Amino acid sequence: MAQIESEAFDMGSVIRGYYPSFTPSEKKVADFFLEDNPGIIRMTLVDVAAESGVSDASVLRFCRSMGYKRWLEFKIDLTRSLHRPSEQLLDEVKEDDPPGVLAKKIFQCSIQALTDTIAVIDEADFEKAITMISQAEKTLIIGVGTSGPIAHEMYNRFFRLGIDCRVQTDSYLQVMETALLSSRDVVIVISQTGDSTDPIRTIALAKQKGCSVIAITGNSGSKLTNYADVVLLSVSHETRIETMASRIAQYVITHALFVGLMMENVPEAVTKDQLIWDAIMEKAFFQEKNY
Repeated sequence: MAQIESEAFDMGSVIRGYYPSFTPSEKKVADFFLEDNPGIIRMTLVDVAAESGVSDASVLRFCRSMGYKRWLEFKIDLTRSLHRPSEQLLDEVKEDDPPGVLAKKIFQCSIQALTDTIAVIDEADFEKAITMISQAEKTLIIGVGTSGPIAHEMYNRFFRLGIDCRVQTDSYLQVMETALLSSRDVVIVISQTGDSTDPIRTIALAKQKGCSVIAITGNSGSKLTNYADVVLLSVSHETRIETMASRIAQYVITHALFVGLMMENVPEAVTKDQLIWDAIMEKAFFQEKNY
């Protein structure tokens, strides 16, 4: 089945259709979804397993029994089934909202994500992340899909400090680079859901190589966090899979890490920044002369 094409469908009807073929454990998961549970869209696979009284594997088998290969695929269709078309774009918007109201709602959603992220930031973990990066011989930054731009932004900031870092958003190149790392290196993985297969495979290899792992994610109960030495949470209450407010929170986490690393040696950071700007201005002057 996976990834229902119709824009309007009832996931409850789909689950009831498969219900007779479910195992006893799968029926417990089905019963949970068929109940009127508030906030169910915001739950992770781990949350659903705990509330249903079954194992994580049972929830995954429940999804696969209906034709979904992964939990994320089921979650996407579940979200679509419970939302009107406009709500699939942003939870708070209504189709009759004027543009000015829409803008304010989007800003407020982003502000809320930052406020909630501040509330869960663990100062000790943040300090540990700074230390791990500053002491690492090499730093590999990875992210796939919509996490890719944030990974590139982090690289763009870190290399300015003279940090020996790389960025990879291609799943094969991530594995290839990780294969050449050692226990002296650190891998930073960015994944809002924490369930993407490629980053999990990469950091599993990183741990085999003895690397330290920092995870920036919105899912504290994901498989990704099982491999992480430090978890920095980006909180967002958007129920859509590809959340936007959470990305803003991740950008701020990236900037906070950059500033924290910069403060480790301010004179050196200032010197390197000046060298970069001198080079940029010299290039601009050279181009102007050749017009």
